Amino acid sequence: MKGREHLHPKVHSLPTMSLDEAQELEQLPKHLDWCERGFCVPSWNQHIPQYCGSCFAHGAMSSAQDRIKIANTRRKYTGADVMLGRQSFLNCAPGHGLSAGCDGGEASDVYEFMRLYGLPDESCLPYNATDHTKYQATNGTCPPEGYCMNCMYTPESKKVPQCFPVTKMVRYRAKSHGHLSGELAMMKEIMEDGPITCGIACSEEFTYKYKAGILEDKTGFMDIDHDVEIVGWGEEDGVKYWHIRNSWGTYWGMNGFFKIVRGKNNLGIEADCAFMRPDISDEELVWEEKAVYGGSIFGIVPFKKSAKDHPIKDTSEDVTRPDGEVLAAHYTESFATETEAHHQDRSFATLAVTFFVSGCVCAALAAVIVLKFRGHRYVYRTIA
Repeated sequence: MKGREHLHPKVHSLPTMSLDEAQELEQLPKHLDWCERGFCVPSWNQHIPQYCGSCFAHGAMSSAQDRIKIANTRRKYTGADVMLGRQSFLNCAPGHGLSAGCDGGEASDVYEFMRLYGLPDESCLPYNATDHTKYQATNGTCPPEGYCMNCMYTPESKKVPQCFPVTKMVRYRAKSHGHLSGELAMMKEIMEDGPITCGIACSEEFTYKYKAGILEDKTGFMDIDHDVEIVGWGEEDGVKYWHIRNSWGTYWGMNGFFKIVRGKNNLGIEADCAFMRPDISDEELVWEEKAVYGGSIFGIVPFKKSAKDHPIKDTSEDVTRPDGEVLAAHYTESFATETEAHHQDRSFATLAVTFFVSGCVCAALAAVIVLKFRGHRYVYRTIA
């Protein structure tokens, strides 16, 4: 993994449970698994089609979309599972100071982005393991096409398909999010609202030698550099364990999952966890029996007059950069909606100045991001 070093600092244990907490722990179920209950949506691989240090995004979104499925079931909605837009996040969140894209971040970056802006589902953009750094001409700021887009024939272009941004869609949000640690708090949160996301220290055994069964590291390795989704817990032959989903493909571990001893903070699994409360109110505007919005190839549109009472914000008003001269220069070869004549008007000198200034600003932005996120998942963070 990026930035990986083999350090073995002193192990710091979590606070000892009080007698009341120990008794409360004994009252919880011995076995609970949201996947066994049918609430786990499909698994992912963060490293396809190329390496990308986006474990934090995968762990956080896996938990979030499983919680969305749980919330939808509780409201008796039986539609398709929601797969959140990983690429939309990696393209757009770093420009808002939330994560460093493929260079790492925290689960809280994902949940805060969902709270502030929301995420579309993955039908907006396929995952390609890249991030904001491809938007050099906009200094890493996400353009509308970086959040959601479509490529189709249009009424204005019936012979040549066009690619264009989609700026109004259902966005899945977080009502709130938080941090927790310790076996009891984790079990209570999982039981109440669904899977959570936790950091883990990737030892050699975990990364390269794990095949199946309950893992227990004996080295005291505690430098967290990865995020995973805890979907439940159980006990086998007297050994307590967590059941966890990884983001390295289903060919790794037990169909993409693994088990690790519970109650020992092994590999730091109980030290740094996050959760969120899903907000699916946008979905309700489209999928309820009395829907006020409908859909089109250009995005969702008002279906009833009452839609004015439930305005859906255009993405260019909050999450993305509105289209402009600098953006148009960068996307000359990428989008058929730009004409060759438009670019012929731009002189070589103007382009040279534009790219020189953009390069300087981009370099400065990269330096700020590196400094700001050096403590995130792509480097080690010793548990204190």
